[in-house]
Amino acid sequence: MGCSNLTKENVISLTQEDQNPVVAKRDVTSSVYTFSFDRRMDPAEDVKMYAPFLEYLERTTGYNFKLRPMAQNQNLIEELGTGRVDIAAIGTLSYLKAHQKYGVRPVVRGITEQGKAEYRALIITSTNSNLRSLSDLRGKTFTFGSDTSTQGYLIPLIMLTEAGVKLTDLTGYTFAGSHFDTANAVISGRYAAGGIQDTLGRELANKGLVRILAESKEFPSSTISVSPSLPTDVVKKVQEALLKFTPEGNDKGMLYHWDQTEMPLGFVSTDDKDFEKARIWAVRLGLFNGGTE
Repeated sequence: MGCSNLTKENVISLTQEDQNPVVAKRDVTSSVYTFSFDRRMDPAEDVKMYAPFLEYLERTTGYNFKLRPMAQNQNLIEELGTGRVDIAAIGTLSYLKAHQKYGVRPVVRGITEQGKAEYRALIITSTNSNLRSLSDLRGKTFTFGSDTSTQGYLIPLIMLTEAGVKLTDLTGYTFAGSHFDTANAVISGRYAAGGIQDTLGRELANKGLVRILAESKEFPSSTISVSPSLPTDVVKKVQEALLKFTPEGNDKGMLYHWDQTEMPLGFVSTDDKDFEKARIWAVRLGLFNGGTE
């Protein structure tokens, strides 16, 4: 059974407005700022989730935004770093690489359903699997999400490392592309286990579709980060709007399945030092050198 069968019915209107919304005056002469995101779910679902979020940013800041999903062969880190994308929702690993190479700046981190600006990853397996611990993965197949994903790659790789399981101990591994694709690969039995976002993993486990094999420690949650070329005044106004965002309050009605994102309860401010633990691990695992290119 694939994850496409798990998608909740579309019961939230994308055009519903608050009774008394505070609307900033639209600056029709300004540039259109481009927003993109790391792939997490099915691409169509990702777009549906972020489109009303951009409506919120437009309403609150007065700026114009356009949503630009990345094609499979496009590199969001490069696009954000070179200014072809202005603002992006990216995980910690993507941020670390983008900051190192281009000077990309984080402005906020997401608040998870636990009320924290940290999240975890899960390693899941099928419900009929005989795997009982991470050490049992030796000789088995494994799927990560994207090779730039924090919950789908960096944290699961840390979990395997701490359990003494090397990639060479596996009979094979792959990068499925997204958390959605990882879930499908495990549920279908194509791979014995996989690393996944904790929110989606728990949802699947609660529905009896997967079993949680292991849960990670906490790491900094996903960011909204900005291109180094984005003007300071724009960054400040966008950050202010993000910190005022209330997805469980006044802004809930206009959103679509925002509870499935890594920032279901909104945002807190952040800066580079918050990511030091993850940076140390990424360097240790050889995912990048941690210096300045």
